[in-house]
Amino acid sequence: MKYEEVIRRIDKYKDSDKHQPIIVDLPNVQVYNQMVKHYDVGSGINVFKDVSSFCNGEGLPVMDKLQYCLSTIGGVVFLTGLSFYLKLQGEVSLRSCLRQMLDLSCSGKLVILTLNCSCVLNHMDSRLLSSGRISIVDGEKLQPATLFFVKPCLADSAQACIKGVNNLSRLLKLLECGNGGVISIITSKTKRDYPYSMYDIEEYSSEYQVLRDRYSEFSFIDRSLGTDEQWTWLLKCIDESNEDWSLFVSANFGGVQNLANAISGFADFDSMKRWAYFLALRINGVKGNNYLSHVVSVSQTYSDFISNIFDALLSFRVEDKEYKGLYDERKLIVSKFSEYNDELECYCKQVYEKQEKGIYYLTDNTRKEKELMVELIGKYRYPLDILTKILPDLYADLSAYLKPYNYNNDYLNRYFSQYKFCKLTNFITDEMAEMVQEQSVKRQYNVWLQSRSLYVDKLEKNKDKSALYFIDAMGAEYMGFMQNRCYEVGLDFHADIARCNLPSITCFNNEFEAEFNVAGCKTYNKKELDELKHGGVETYNYENTKLPIHIVRELDILNELVAHLKTLQKGQTAYIISDHGASRLAVISEKENKWEVSEKGVHSGRCCPKTDIDEKPQYATEENDFWSLANYDRFKGGRKASVEVHGGATIEEVTVPVITISKVNKNITCRLTDNKPIMVSFKKKARLKLFVDIDSDNLAVSVNGKFYALAKTDISYQYIAEMPEVKTVGIYKFNVYEGDSLIANDMEFEVKKEGASERKFF
Repeated sequence: MKYEEVIRRIDKYKDSDKHQPIIVDLPNVQVYNQMVKHYDVGSGINVFKDVSSFCNGEGLPVMDKLQYCLSTIGGVVFLTGLSFYLKLQGEVSLRSCLRQMLDLSCSGKLVILTLNCSCVLNHMDSRLLSSGRISIVDGEKLQPATLFFVKPCLADSAQACIKGVNNLSRLLKLLECGNGGVISIITSKTKRDYPYSMYDIEEYSSEYQVLRDRYSEFSFIDRSLGTDEQWTWLLKCIDESNEDWSLFVSANFGGVQNLANAISGFADFDSMKRWAYFLALRINGVKGNNYLSHVVSVSQTYSDFISNIFDALLSFRVEDKEYKGLYDERKLIVSKFSEYNDELECYCKQVYEKQEKGIYYLTDNTRKEKELMVELIGKYRYPLDILTKILPDLYADLSAYLKPYNYNNDYLNRYFSQYKFCKLTNFITDEMAEMVQEQSVKRQYNVWLQSRSLYVDKLEKNKDKSALYFIDAMGAEYMGFMQNRCYEVGLDFHADIARCNLPSITCFNNEFEAEFNVAGCKTYNKKELDELKHGGVETYNYENTKLPIHIVRELDILNELVAHLKTLQKGQTAYIISDHGASRLAVISEKENKWEVSEKGVHSGRCCPKTDIDEKPQYATEENDFWSLANYDRFKGGRKASVEVHGGATIEEVTVPVITISKVNKNITCRLTDNKPIMVSFKKKARLKLFVDIDSDNLAVSVNGKFYALAKTDISYQYIAEMPEVKTVGIYKFNVYEGDSLIANDMEFEVKKEGASERKFF
């Protein structure tokens, strides 16, 4: 019907004596408001009732209350908004309720105005339409509104993203004002409360949704990337600081360009900030760190991110050209993730799958990895030249342990190099076995080495300037390690290599401590190494594990010693003196000889009182009324050692250092006199030329574990080393020493064959 016809029908109804309610349906808000304005003329002529006044809080209208009120009011009543609310309940409820309203008995007259309900009204009893009880105004139909339910807790945050935020009870007013399209309503109701709604209902139910709609950066970020708690925290942080996303990233992580570097502070982030950091990486990407970029690309959740920080390297092969760079980046990153023990444990278990390549996937960040590295070295027995090449990048301390030391005796140099290699690989080589067997008879250390007391007697024992570090069980095997570590921290290192008294046990080798005490010198008695070797601390026990993983703790103990020595002031001197060494190989040898001793629990069978055995045992030496074994046997019946042993007379048990430590007075400059390759041929031996800015007769270099003296030349501060063993073409690393002090580390020179280029050219 045309609008004017319906107006005439309503006016006729008002003037009639009929009291049955009528329904007038309007096609859109504009026509709806036009009709309301037409009849709402004031002066009490017509009464307008808004259905929202009968709503209980956020609920729908209370129909009983509404119907009772309408039935008792006299005059002409126009009811507005009913269909707006009924549509929330669905078409069935709308039809049923409107039909009930038509049957209402009223004291006055009732005109029910509905909006865009023709689809329902046309299917009612046709007699209602023909009799004028239902009138449907022609016109362009209203597009169904979309209702956006916003949780009350999001009201403030959501206002920046949406328009028309209001209370559900005011839905009528919003629709009457022509707010088509999306109508946002702050309500605790949810879409589930209105399963049959004729409106499209969307929910603004999470902080994530606010962030997604407010910031374009979140458009492609899935809600599952964070928990509700995390999204709530993030929105609150941004709101409280009046920032946008980019400003939040700048304030917390130094900006988008700095995200890769910001991981250096990850350990100090709380749990929420750590998650926000991952979110920033996902949204903004990573620049300048290929490993972190890869981790982010394969991580769908924060949990994935943490596990992939550890595991992602496993998807690359050691042979891949980018592997070394990725390894270095990962090592630095994982050092900030030290608390994630479960992830580290899982990673290490996966490393076993790499078999002999597994060592390349480990770092020296954690004790767990270092012990696994030692385990794999023992299992796959990498050659010494391979270990020398790869360990500087993998486990710097273990590399320093294996570095050669010049004992000023070629045999001792070779002996300790072999001993350390055998200890690490948990295997006694034929060469090592031959040397031990040879020295068990010759015992040439008595000629090569002076008694420790001869060196101790010469030390200055000044109570104000001197301090003694009595390191129990620190044998000469650690000299290369100590020399390198002292160089790294700026300490001058000098060592006299001596022999201890036999048997190599503390009670026969601690006399020097009293000398320092009498002089009033400060004395530090450190027994951690000895206790470790006896198995009295930590978890190491040969009966439980045959692996030499205790090396990790040994090196940590010595690092702690060096850290303490760093506190030395100029003019102060520290003396590091040991009572005896120890032997790991005597433990893994697992050999008993035929002589049985009475004191079965003493010194693991490496020595015994002479009274236990009348005849001289084979491979034993006598001193202080004890027999001490000079090979790797154990007296029969002696208690097995759990980690390492001492008491015997092998070179590693007998040889002890007397070390002098002080602050370095000056940094010494060392450099090649030119950058040209060293040319060699059948007749021409390699000759290294160096500039060293000190005048010394005690300079040397080491190349491939071999030591060469540096001789002075006619030019001041120019030195030459003849190196006949250096014959192969390639790049060589070398160190420079003055006496026992390392003064330059990991320098390089190149060797080429003389005439090779010309021959290749032709």
